[in-house]
Amino acid sequence: MSTKAKYNVLMMRDNTPVRRYRLSPVWLKLALYFLLLLLCVAGAGGYFGLKFWEENRVLREDHSATLRELREAHIELERLKNIEQMLKSSAAQEAAGQSTPGEAPKAPPAPPQPPVDLSRIFTRTDVQQVRVDNMQARINGERHVQVVFNLNNLQTEDAIAGVASLAVVTNDGKDKLPQLNQNDLIFQIQRFKQISTSFGLPAGLTRGEVFGLRLVIKNNEGQVLFSDIYPLARILS
Repeated sequence: MSTKAKYNVLMMRDNTPVRRYRLSPVWLKLALYFLLLLLCVAGAGGYFGLKFWEENRVLREDHSATLRELREAHIELERLKNIEQMLKSSAAQEAAGQSTPGEAPKAPPAPPQPPVDLSRIFTRTDVQQVRVDNMQARINGERHVQVVFNLNNLQTEDAIAGVASLAVVTNDGKDKLPQLNQNDLIFQIQRFKQISTSFGLPAGLTRGEVFGLRLVIKNNEGQVLFSDIYPLARILS
């Protein structure tokens, strides 16, 4: 083929004149090379995109695992602080009940009370199906308590339904059940829900006798999904 040979391209449409274009073989070769280059670039982009996506997925998993470990360490630290606070409170009460030298004889002491079972008070349950965040409490006056917290569904594929309950934990480690509005505590969530409720302190209980609140989350089958105690001093807003 002569180096000066050209290709004729005819463009024909109905009811229009015929158009003819003359193309050099060099331009056709350049167009073919350009298409091949585009295919190579697209293939390389897909390969590196998939590689970076996989690396990003691994980094997200590592980040989630680190956050989970930090959250568990924070919860354990809170439990240890709560135990320390209970022990100090118990020791202060015992010291106040002992007589000092030079005082007049006192009446015979009352029978010793059973020790506070800290393992029962600070027992925590978490089956990693829900997460409680931003637990806050407010006491209006001396007896009216308002509680707000965020409930998150950790099961991204399925919704979770159930009910929450609250108990008032006294300074001596006893649970007192207040009158709760169950309609405020029933939930069915796909991702997230803010729960808010209010109640009065149980009869005969003053604000100074309250150590904290115990929150229990159950599903519709009665299984405990989450249970923990929140000292009042740490959640008052």
